[in-house]
Amino acid sequence: MIRISFRYDNDGVPTGIWCSGHAGAGRLGKDIVCAAVSALVINTVNSIENFTEDRFTGESNEKKGYLIFELEDPCSDGAKLLMRSLEFGLRDIQKDNKRFISFIDWEVKSC
Repeated sequence: MIRISFRYDNDGVPTGIWCSGHAGAGRLGKDIVCAAVSALVINTVNSIENFTEDRFTGESNEKKGYLIFELEDPCSDGAKLLMRSLEFGLRDIQKDNKRFISFIDWEVKSC
């Protein structure tokens, strides 16, 4: 199962994500749930890095199956929009794949 947690600012905007696990919805390399989640998360991180001036911390390990990403203060409107879009997309995928994705609450952080 993929476990996803978002860190939010005081306005409820996601400013960080912790994502771990594998969906197990298909054979290795054929798991469309894992592929969809990975594509959204990686695209968001790459977009923030390439299209904003925001600073962030992050770490990932493909073999262990995790990614941690946190925006540093202050966060731009562009980065916040990208993170909102990521959350929207992941929650939409989860609607049809509840067996493979779960959301866990994380803390609120100002940004």
